[in-house]
Amino acid sequence: MLAQTTRTTRAPLATPAEADVLGTLIVEDEATVSDAPTYRPEAAGVLIALLLLSPKQPKEKTR
Repeated sequence: MLAQTTRTTRAPLATPAEADVLGTLIVEDEATVSDAPTYRPEAAGVLIALLLLSPKQPKEKTR
């Protein structure tokens, strides 16, 4: 049987200030942190209006 020794360290991985910053990042909305677009239901009307106002596809000419 092999004997294996392990060392456990109880040193903190982050300072208290770093832990506070991490806590605020976890609590904040993702869009605030990453600047990602958020869902806006009123934008659906604008997209539909743009779709209706867009030019039609050109038809192929027949000989």
